[in-house]
Amino acid sequence: MDLFFLDYRDPLVGLIFITILIFVVALINYFWRFFIYKDEEEKLEKFIKKFELNNIHKDLLRDPNLSLDNLIFLASIFTRSGEFEKAIQIYLIALEKVKDKKEQEGIFISLAEAYFKAGFLERSKEVLLNALKIRPRNERALKLLKIVYLRLRSYKEVLNTLECLLELDEEVKEEKEFIKALIIKDQDMEQKNKLELILNLDIKDNAMLQRFIFENYQIIKEQNLFDIIDLLYKDQKLIKIDKQEYKEFFYALNLLPKEEKIFIKNQNFRMFKILKNNEFKVKMVFSYMCLDCKNIMPLFFYHCPICYSFNKCKILYEVKLDETN
Repeated sequence: MDLFFLDYRDPLVGLIFITILIFVVALINYFWRFFIYKDEEEKLEKFIKKFELNNIHKDLLRDPNLSLDNLIFLASIFTRSGEFEKAIQIYLIALEKVKDKKEQEGIFISLAEAYFKAGFLERSKEVLLNALKIRPRNERALKLLKIVYLRLRSYKEVLNTLECLLELDEEVKEEKEFIKALIIKDQDMEQKNKLELILNLDIKDNAMLQRFIFENYQIIKEQNLFDIIDLLYKDQKLIKIDKQEYKEFFYALNLLPKEEKIFIKNQNFRMFKILKNNEFKVKMVFSYMCLDCKNIMPLFFYHCPICYSFNKCKILYEVKLDETN
């Protein structure tokens, strides 16, 4: 019996066993990768067919002579021009052609943005989740997914997405408090209780949350005038607050008692007051600039509709003659 075991202690026999073992593992790995790749390919094919649109030009776009770069460039042009249906169809055809995971990831995000801009939020969400399966730490996909969940009023999912962004060292503390306020506002309870819960959040130095509180509950929490100036101008109501900038603003609007005189340092307020006193029809006009992407929008935003950044809205204002009458 001992002689039997001694035979297997031969180094050559051991080397043969190791070689066979490596071959078997490599073979198993090959077949495993083959079936996984085939499964992924079938899933991608089902995904494409799920959202595919009828298009008489599909065969032309599937022409092998038409490169992937040309397809993506063409789709981006249609997206910028607002022809989202055409852009979506081209991105889906591009997905049929591409095999590289990194390229698939980029097309998934572009497709999700096209769906998002077209208003198909559920489809955009599904596409983004496919992109995140390829690379879970995709910051661009996570930021867009956050906005999609926000539009769908899925606030708990927004918080989960913010936790992922926190792992990527994104500064999301203020945004999390803002989303918590949205969750509270959405709950079925008395306004008084909602307000109490919201005021217990970390409000300090959170300009967007402070604006949200004023916009919904008319409570000013130490915020800068120029974070809510458009709301105050729209309301045209005096709010008693012991800050010089507020006093100048209300004095320019002729909302302070006539006997109260204030020197106006702000040039726009002073111009407005002088023109108003001389019976010119004037108004303040507001626009809103994102401090990150520098795009200017006609409406206020908590999240930039272009780059999806939070708390980057700067309110721009100017005095103009009112020519409506």
